[in-house]
Amino acid sequence: MTRRTILILALAAASGCGRSPEAAPGTEPTPVEQVGQLLRTCNEMGKPAPRTLKEAEKLPGAPPKAIEALKSGAVVIYWGVNLNEYGGASAIGYEKDAPEKGGAVILGDGTVTELTAEQVREIAKPPDALLKPGASPRAKGSR
Repeated sequence: MTRRTILILALAAASGCGRSPEAAPGTEPTPVEQVGQLLRTCNEMGKPAPRTLKEAEKLPGAPPKAIEALKSGAVVIYWGVNLNEYGGASAIGYEKDAPEKGGAVILGDGTVTELTAEQVREIAKPPDALLKPGASPRAKGSR
């Protein structure tokens, strides 16, 4: 992990931009938070992220808004990644426009944080090939 990535994450956390993994009491989690929840469930089950939308749909308790967000492309994830490999300092998903406009990013531990567009472009991520459902995970590493 680069010093710049560490600095970006530290600034996001210090500025209060981060969201908790759960929605505030009385509010429903956003679709991106629900996708993060879905990915955390995979990790807790000792499984990699789903490789396809069909796999995501079959996960026990898959939140309907998470599935709809993945179907529509509103939330983009890196398919089939080993979540333990990427951890909380890497992005494994994000709102569709986050790389251009900033927005919510799902970290490797399934938590969601808000980042600027520049931060989204700079944060460690799996290989871009894994943005396509069904792509096979390649060797370890980020872009």
